[in-house]
Amino acid sequence: MRKHVNVLAGLAFAAAMLQGCNQQVDSAAKVQADVAKAEADGQKKVIDAQANLDQVVAQNNKNLVGTQADAQKDASTDPNAPPPAASADVAKARSDAEVKVADGQYGVDKAKAEAVKQVADARCESQAGDANKQCLATAKADYDSAVAAAKAKNDEVHAAHK
Repeated sequence: MRKHVNVLAGLAFAAAMLQGCNQQVDSAAKVQADVAKAEADGQKKVIDAQANLDQVVAQNNKNLVGTQADAQKDASTDPNAPPPAASADVAKARSDAEVKVADGQYGVDKAKAEAVKQVADARCESQAGDANKQCLATAKADYDSAVAAAKAKNDEVHAAHK
């Protein structure tokens, strides 16, 4: 009888250990799935921001070409008009374009920072306690630093075109 109890106790212990292993495998699979989802979501954000930037660049090129054509037309019909390269309208169109492109680039840079942070946050889930807190704090600090750098670059362009 005692042997039977020891076998049952051993089986119960083995079942508990296997359940713990399964939970660890499930947890690791969940973290891996969360990381993959964060990577996909991040890529989508970056692609959308890049598409927006591309659209801004195309629109600015169209506007600039139109403004240059108008300046060329004015120069050919009015002998007192400034040459197209010196036209105030062309200069303003260029300045506006640079500001809009900088804003679009800021959007791309911020989307990249958000994507990296999402992935880092998902990876931090696999850690517990203080390690998790430190991981999340590092991810936030990296994100804040990347956004601050993007903003500084954007602000510099805005300041140059005031």
